Amino acid sequence: MSIKTDLIIYNLSEIVSLPQVVRGFAKEKDLGIIYDGFIAIKDGKIFYVGERKDLYKFDASLKIDAENSIAIPGLIDPHTHLIYAGAREDEYEMILSGAEYNEILSRGGGITRTMRETSKTSLDMLVKETVKRIYEFVKSGVTTIEIKTGYGIDIDSELKLVRALEIVRRDVEIDVIPTLLAHVIPPGFERKEFIDRFVSTLIPEAVKKDFLFIDVFCDSGAFNVDESRKILSNGVSAGLKARIHADELAYIKCSDLGLEIGSVSIDHLNNTPRKVLEKIAKSDIVAILSPTTSIYIAKKMPDVYTLLRNNGIIALTTDHSPALMNLDMIETMNLASIYFSLPPANIVAATTVNAAYSLRAEKIGSIKEGFQADLVILNVKSYRYIGYLRKRDLIKYVIKRGKILYRSSNQKL
Repeated sequence: MSIKTDLIIYNLSEIVSLPQVVRGFAKEKDLGIIYDGFIAIKDGKIFYVGERKDLYKFDASLKIDAENSIAIPGLIDPHTHLIYAGAREDEYEMILSGAEYNEILSRGGGITRTMRETSKTSLDMLVKETVKRIYEFVKSGVTTIEIKTGYGIDIDSELKLVRALEIVRRDVEIDVIPTLLAHVIPPGFERKEFIDRFVSTLIPEAVKKDFLFIDVFCDSGAFNVDESRKILSNGVSAGLKARIHADELAYIKCSDLGLEIGSVSIDHLNNTPRKVLEKIAKSDIVAILSPTTSIYIAKKMPDVYTLLRNNGIIALTTDHSPALMNLDMIETMNLASIYFSLPPANIVAATTVNAAYSLRAEKIGSIKEGFQADLVILNVKSYRYIGYLRKRDLIKYVIKRGKILYRSSNQKL
């Protein structure tokens, strides 16, 4: 008698299972590839992963013929600024024409411009627009996404974003990981006044709303090292885990602070000295890198190979924000191939198991029995085509907890 399951995906040329975090240059054995296999799903979880020869033992109410495609874990974006109002397409054009981001910020543009727009926008509209953006991400294979606050013009506006994220998490079908972000000092605040109120008001509220992380934009034009230390240490004392934006625009020892406090991730690293990168790589801190931000805002690539040669843990992000509205994780993977020279095995690890580790998220990021059935079926015959083959219909299916959230128009059930 066959074992009954809910969904079987068969005729998979490769199942890239990624059983554990990948450090340094990924080897094929790190990927845990099962060739010519199938995946059985039951009750939203991976029930069985195996070779074709065992397929006869299983049955399902729904079966998908993958037609010699590959399965990878659902993609995870570990760093986004997805909750905001307005757009800054004119500033993007200015940056492409040679303007520096700090120059735009000093004129009241950039983050502070978005703060003003966001603070004028209703809670309902913020939720609606954020949910729409999330489902655009789903179309590019994302099944888990981190979202930061940070676009409130004052404490009350930031509290609104905390509440909005609580609603968004409830209303969407993918996992949303919330982070409380100290972005920049809003206009009209003394620096100490804002930081004190952030610590006394926003951190307790975020803890109450089950936020997991606290983050600071530590950089030239944002928070300095001492200010960042105060915010992060208070967040950690309250039970949040630390993340940090570091060295995106300049090196002012923000990455050193990340090492000092044991941050879960240190993000950007475009201007980080080699000796500091070596320390990060030898730790368990995840280096979260953004190709789009490196190209268009920092205008400098992080030293990816120093991280890899020293056995570092790398994850990739779109770093979606109104500065650059990247809603496409597949495009981000392609850009990492071109601009970071990141090998395909590392690209897959950086957007799945390593990204999950950066979020301390259990039971996602790998294709393992008992894990959430979060999968992407890609229309290629091998993982080596990732970053190599560019086409519009790369994704066949996106599956979250065993439910098909997206399928390409030419796929029939």
